[in-house]
Amino acid sequence: MAADLRFVKGLHLFNDKEYFECHEVIEELWLKTPSEDPWRDLYKGVIQAAASLYQFDRGIHSGAQGLHRSSVGYLAKYKPQALGLNVERLIDELNKFY
Repeated sequence: MAADLRFVKGLHLFNDKEYFECHEVIEELWLKTPSEDPWRDLYKGVIQAAASLYQFDRGIHSGAQGLHRSSVGYLAKYKPQALGLNVERLIDELNKFY
């Protein structure tokens, strides 16, 4: 299955360390995704990962840690890969911050 272009755009923003913009783009997709869609939690996990890194960069480490834990919880069920995203690597890289 091909990934939604908003998800792809969000991942590019994430990779460019544009975490706030990534959050905004993928959140728009998430909000329009039905609750029964199997990818909804993947989107939520990436949204929260981006938010955690955004908070970390702003020096709000306690908020970043909570978002990190939540994001890993959402992402873990999609390991090792989903919709072109190396979920396992993302989780490993996120864990380096905390």
